[in-house]
Amino acid sequence: MRNLKLRICKEDTTGIQNAKQLLLLPDTEHNDKEITYVVTDSKIIALSGTGGDDGVVKSQVVADLPDIVGAEVLQLDNALCVATGAGEVLLINLDTYETSEGTFCDVGIECMAWSPNQEVVAFVTKTKNVVVMTCNYEVLGELPLDAELATDQQFVNVGWGKKETQFHGTAGKQAAKQSPEFQAPTDVNDLPQDVHISWRGDGAFFAVSYVASNVGRTFNVYDNEGKLQYMAEKWNGMQAALAWRPSGNWIALPQIFPKKSTVSLFEKNGLRHREFDLPFDLQTERIDKLHWSSDSDVLALQTRTAADQRIYLYTIGNYHWYLKQVLVFNLADPLAVCQWSSGREHTLHVLLESGKRYIYSWNWAIDRFNNVICVIDGKRLLLTDLYKAVVPPPMSQRVLELDEYINAIACDETIQCLYTSERNIFFYNDASGRLVKSKPDSKVSEIQLANLLYRANGNKFLATRTLGKKTHLLRLAESENEEYRVVAAQALSGTINALVEGNDGSVYVHTTNNGQIYEIPFTKEGNVQPSCYCQLSQPADYIDCWIPKDENSDNSKTSKSMYCNYLEVFLLTTSYIFIVGLISLRSQQLLQLDSERIDEDVTSFIVAKNYLIYTQLNALHFVDLRNRRKVSTRSIERGAKLVMHAPDARLVLQLPRGNLEVIYPRVLLLEVIGTLLNQIKYNEAMRMIRTHRINPNIICDHNVERFCANLHEFLSQMRDSQYSQWLCLFLSELKNEDYALGMYASNYEASQQSYPSGYSVNRKVEYICGLLCERMEQETGDDFRLPIITGYVKLGKLEEALLLIWKHKQTDAQLADQLLKYLLYLVDVNELYNVALGTYLFGLVLFVAQKSQKDPKEFLPYLNELKALPEDYRKFKIDEHLKRYDRALTHLAACGEQHYDLALDIIKQHNLYRKALHIYRNNADMQQRIHVAYADQLRANAQLEAASIMYERGGQLQQALLSAKHTLDWQRVINLAKRAGDSIEQVASSMVAPLQQQDRHLEAYELCKQFTTWTDVPPLQILIDGHLYGRAIFEASLLRDELATDALGSRIRPSLIAFVDQLKASLGTDQELFVEYKQRLLDIRQRQASADKLDGVANHDVDIDEVDLLSDTSSMHSSRYSGSSRSTGTGKTFRSSKNRRKHERKLLSLKPGNPFEDIALIDALHNQVTKIAHQQQQQLVRDTCKALLQLHSEDERAAGLQQQYESLICLVQESLDCIWIPELMGGASQHLTGPNIDYMALQKEQRYALISEFKLAEIK
Repeated sequence: MRNLKLRICKEDTTGIQNAKQLLLLPDTEHNDKEITYVVTDSKIIALSGTGGDDGVVKSQVVADLPDIVGAEVLQLDNALCVATGAGEVLLINLDTYETSEGTFCDVGIECMAWSPNQEVVAFVTKTKNVVVMTCNYEVLGELPLDAELATDQQFVNVGWGKKETQFHGTAGKQAAKQSPEFQAPTDVNDLPQDVHISWRGDGAFFAVSYVASNVGRTFNVYDNEGKLQYMAEKWNGMQAALAWRPSGNWIALPQIFPKKSTVSLFEKNGLRHREFDLPFDLQTERIDKLHWSSDSDVLALQTRTAADQRIYLYTIGNYHWYLKQVLVFNLADPLAVCQWSSGREHTLHVLLESGKRYIYSWNWAIDRFNNVICVIDGKRLLLTDLYKAVVPPPMSQRVLELDEYINAIACDETIQCLYTSERNIFFYNDASGRLVKSKPDSKVSEIQLANLLYRANGNKFLATRTLGKKTHLLRLAESENEEYRVVAAQALSGTINALVEGNDGSVYVHTTNNGQIYEIPFTKEGNVQPSCYCQLSQPADYIDCWIPKDENSDNSKTSKSMYCNYLEVFLLTTSYIFIVGLISLRSQQLLQLDSERIDEDVTSFIVAKNYLIYTQLNALHFVDLRNRRKVSTRSIERGAKLVMHAPDARLVLQLPRGNLEVIYPRVLLLEVIGTLLNQIKYNEAMRMIRTHRINPNIICDHNVERFCANLHEFLSQMRDSQYSQWLCLFLSELKNEDYALGMYASNYEASQQSYPSGYSVNRKVEYICGLLCERMEQETGDDFRLPIITGYVKLGKLEEALLLIWKHKQTDAQLADQLLKYLLYLVDVNELYNVALGTYLFGLVLFVAQKSQKDPKEFLPYLNELKALPEDYRKFKIDEHLKRYDRALTHLAACGEQHYDLALDIIKQHNLYRKALHIYRNNADMQQRIHVAYADQLRANAQLEAASIMYERGGQLQQALLSAKHTLDWQRVINLAKRAGDSIEQVASSMVAPLQQQDRHLEAYELCKQFTTWTDVPPLQILIDGHLYGRAIFEASLLRDELATDALGSRIRPSLIAFVDQLKASLGTDQELFVEYKQRLLDIRQRQASADKLDGVANHDVDIDEVDLLSDTSSMHSSRYSGSSRSTGTGKTFRSSKNRRKHERKLLSLKPGNPFEDIALIDALHNQVTKIAHQQQQQLVRDTCKALLQLHSEDERAAGLQQQYESLICLVQESLDCIWIPELMGGASQHLTGPNIDYMALQKEQRYALISEFKLAEIK
């Protein structure tokens, strides 16, 4: 589907006449400074770069030698190898131009050819011998051209198949009667005696075309050691030219048949594989040479006739050979030599006899307009509208045939301009089918136009002509005599390789020498004023521009350019802003968006709507141009390339063998669907959703607020019977998910979503179905019966759906039957039977039961039994059967007092206490029974506080008192004891001990003081036992002086002093343990650091015996014992909780010598720090010191306690940094990954992972 587009035709003058060979050095930097060597019969001339402003190229004579038959540039030796007819092989240094002898053939040399890797050279001598030498001119082999193959190498015909039984196509049955025997020429001396050598691309074989004495023109295949491997199959009509395809599969050679002329393609073994027909007769138009491009894509045929000379460019696709270009040269200045460039793809150097040089540069492009793909094939233009039909090439939807060869196409929306090899232009109107021819004037007829662009406005043409270092931008127009001529020209410095029309008539051009893109607005007078539009960081090798249509603007224009492989300028229009960007694809397959790198190894790309789509070897990628984010990737067949995209989201790809594949990417589909939804075209959007199996949730999730605001329009478009089914599908597919941010997040962003008030994703089905059902119920007519039923099902309102069907049953039984059948598609019939039974309408139950598999002998007796019961009790039995116990209890309550026991059983069985209390709120007796039953249930579930309240409300005060005692709610206990008439003092005394056991000494003291009998002194011992010495001193101070003195001296002071001594001893023990653990930890770390310096990290790998000690959540393991199949410990563990605790105790053992002793010490230190600095400990020390000061005689003891605790706190604070080092806290873990990994840091990190994260967080 692609054509060769002429991007550059550079003209200059060399002044060299009668050239025979071109030697091209690869221009790897593409700076137009390459050196070209031209070989004539007796001279070798060097050309430097391209011509100046006048188009004249500087030249220098390298050597002057007679009878030159071949030359080659040896890049590794920086020398020029020249062979002469006299047999000399000379080497010329390219720096000094000094000549040295390489070898000599005394019988003379007829031709020479070096292998592509320049390791071997092949000669054909004038005595018809093939000589193969190394690059050092050591002979590898020598054979005469007429040498025969060995017997075991010759062809063997086993007689498979008969010619009479084979299909002969258009030749008919007469072809079977023709004699297939080879007829040797009568006199081989009459044939051209030219000898041609062609190497295969890998340098393993070469072929020699020559005239054999017994068979005439043929060729042999030799290996790179000079051994004859194969001889060509005997055929008549073979011509002299020969070219081996660099990829190695075919040897191309012209061949004349009785009724046709072809280029035959032979295999390596000499057998004819296939051929393609030529559009001319080889008898009148002889092929002088064949040239394959370096990438094996293009085959150039250099021909000669009595009137002119031509170059035909062929390429193959889907097993068909297309004629893409024809270059015509007059005999007034005939063609001397042509040569493909090895450094630049599809660049052909042509040198004429007069010395004028043309450098043609093509690139692949796809010509299309209005979804019509135009493929050039000689004089035919193959047209295929891929939007209507996908016709695989080489076939096409229709064919336009001219009487001249087509070289280029320039398309408008309706007009196609065909530029031919004769430099005429044909205008073809696709709508009317009219074809008009326009000839060039005398000046334009001598110019080869490149980058042809047709502008429909004013029937103007734009083209480029490169002369030397300048490129002329030509503006052409058709005159009155149907000739087109140049009406304006603008010279730009550099070489233009891209030309495209933009908005407002502007034209964008790109120059390869500096990477600039110029914007050129054309005035009405035809003058041009170029200005720099943007500057690329590097010049693009091949470019094209693309500007999409701005749908929101009337003056914007549709893209005039074709599909581009290399660079596009895109204009992106959003709601408020315009975004312009530049996409480039360089020869290194690097895709860039402006200066941002997108990806590499890119084979093709295209801009479709708001997305940049590009292919790699076997993947298709989508980039959102609005935020430049890659949103989707999908697999494609290996080597597929993009052809075009259609408005319906169709994307056409061409596979390597040439056939087409059409896909509908989800990203483009969602873009089209989103556009339709924005335009409130719900029916078209729904049609596309159904066709391409997109989830219908996107209709509302695209913009929930807009969808809810346009529900009336949505329903009006879905009113038709066909669309009502789509509405049912939409409702049935609704889910409580936001598909715009989930499944289809590639086309949406969370910030763009807007929701109506009261809407949430978790209630999406309820919200949308509720609105739709409400609107559909308000609509007149019967178009929404099925959607309403679907909405009821999604809302869980099956009863309402059945009642609606039952309503229609009363008026139209047939319609109700259809509605019920539809409902049965959505809901299981057994479930629907239960719902019908829950309506208490036995007619509806029978109506549904008829559609089920139930046996009438089973459900009819049951229904009759229900009919015989009273109404409320019948409803109770139905609800109980359907397990609707709330409703069943309501109906049972209406049946009277005789069913209270049954109701109480149901309440207990199904835990309906709250519902029952509401139902029986006016029945005091039943409420009391329910309260007691509820209290029993609460007490059984250990909810004693609530149970006490329920017992109280049920009148059982003793049970309420007992439950309150268990909760230690002593105030409620005293209250209940008073109401129950129990002894308050006795009840209070029984509560004191439990409160003390729960460390609630102050409450126990208050209870004992208020509700028990005591003499002169209150129960101060309770406060002393709880170490509440401050309160005890206060209570003692309220007594009489003698009692207060006695209490302080005999009870409070001794107890307080003893507690202070105990507290100081405890703090001393904590300090000793802390210091001991800290010192042990520092010693261990010191030993580890010393060992790491001496022996390296390997000595500290965890031993195999230690692995069992690792925590289940640790990812640590020794590198010595790890394998590729071993898990790192993050998977599921089957260790029981008991074994896990045992494992942790073993891991955190403080026993010296434990492999994880440092981890255990850190854990123990954490426990010590937590205990010492705990708020409760601080409060205890503070209250104790305060009590000592209140005694007025223990100030020193209080100061000592305070100083001891303060020193301990300071010790702990000063030790924190040396215990919890940065690696432990995770702040300095900066080890590398990959080959430069820090194994010691990794090991430490793995060891510290065994410490609880909660404990580390406390330290932080």
